[in-house]
Amino acid sequence: MVRQKGPSNIGPAYKRITLPLKTPFSRLNFKLQAVLLATERSRRLDLFKKQKLSADKFYFNPEARYKRVYDYINLHLMNEAWFQRNQMSGLRSSGSGFLEFIDGFDFKTSKDLEQQIDQEWPTCLLPNKVTQEKLDDILLYRKERDLWASQVRTGRLQRKLGHSDPAYAFHDYAAMRASVIEEGRAIIGLAMQIALRQSLHHPDIPLSWERLAHVFGYAAGEISRGRDPADYLMDGSAPLLWKGGFTDTLSEKRVAYSTGRTQFMALKQYFLPVAHILGAMSVISSHPYISKNLLDSRWPSYQSGPEDLLRGYRAGFSFMDDPDDELLTKATIIYALRFQLHLTRKNAHAGSKALLSPQQIIRLESDFHPAKIVDTHRVIDISEGQAFLREPLLKKYYRVQGLYAQELLHLKKRPRPVLTLKKQPSEELLQTSLPAMILLPLPNAIVNALRSYEDTNQKPL
Repeated sequence: MVRQKGPSNIGPAYKRITLPLKTPFSRLNFKLQAVLLATERSRRLDLFKKQKLSADKFYFNPEARYKRVYDYINLHLMNEAWFQRNQMSGLRSSGSGFLEFIDGFDFKTSKDLEQQIDQEWPTCLLPNKVTQEKLDDILLYRKERDLWASQVRTGRLQRKLGHSDPAYAFHDYAAMRASVIEEGRAIIGLAMQIALRQSLHHPDIPLSWERLAHVFGYAAGEISRGRDPADYLMDGSAPLLWKGGFTDTLSEKRVAYSTGRTQFMALKQYFLPVAHILGAMSVISSHPYISKNLLDSRWPSYQSGPEDLLRGYRAGFSFMDDPDDELLTKATIIYALRFQLHLTRKNAHAGSKALLSPQQIIRLESDFHPAKIVDTHRVIDISEGQAFLREPLLKKYYRVQGLYAQELLHLKKRPRPVLTLKKQPSEELLQTSLPAMILLPLPNAIVNALRSYEDTNQKPL
């Protein structure tokens, strides 16, 4: 990561971040999360100043606003804390005392013990090769060794951060993550998804932030009352997004999602540096998914809506829900690279400009290739008004729900132009094992809203 220099109140916390292919995916995950959190902390600090509130009341250190590794190290510290909590809980529940497993081994030094157990471990995986008592001792040793290693890593991280504890607690992180998801992803990220689909399938419509704000402001009257753009672009299995008031404590009052032009442009001002990442999150969250670690309490996922909607195979997931999910992390990177590549170019329409300026965004530099784009779903079956598709990440079959299903049924009946994208030299050896990004033509309601925008600054022909 490279720190952004300059006195501006609002802007990217970093100029760029590097995401090497061979880096452990959990580190890639935390790198991406760190730039989102740095953006959100900068936003909150600016809002605190406008409200004449003291930043000292709050959980973050304003002097660390642009510190290069502040959020990145803190994420690792919180991850270690969750791991140690679970390990300690497991050790306590076993009823064993500290180092009680040692009596089952004959050794002179700790290195001898480690080598002995590592040699015996493959045998433990075979049935009836060791006694249950010996197996319990080995498992207990491995747990305590992992706990000790985590504590050593924690000490190193604390020295780097300059704090004996995480810079902010997990509930403070969860509040910032909620803002990133509920406002960043849900509004600016969705706008980026609309923009990319518009540029690919509806190039006759000029591309601009004002036009996107018009869609979210419902000024066009083309989107039905009580609906928002997400209803047309996101599978109905996703939990409803809720927003709390921005105060010094988490508000218990929840209000339904809605936005207008003023709020949209304000959010654009803050989240512009990470708009390409939010766009990737929006596309991924549009399809059902289930994390392999969903029930693991090591890293509680984003909570939104009734508990029974948070479990199982559903839309609405993001890489921030689970740093141990390799597929979500890598999909987010390659999708964001595609958004970065496409939206920093000028649209084909004569009245359009590049939506994202390379100087205004946090540039992602990676040897991952940008995601391949496909313009149609893998349809499994359409019958009796129901559509069954295969989603792009896990390749699972699912029944489409909500307005999203109706739009797919409509698109199924009309011809679609064949999408062609000119490949860049670096994309010739595309990593085919990673998921493609499904970007269909926009629903009629969104297209009509885009077309109905009138630019008051445009000169008449």
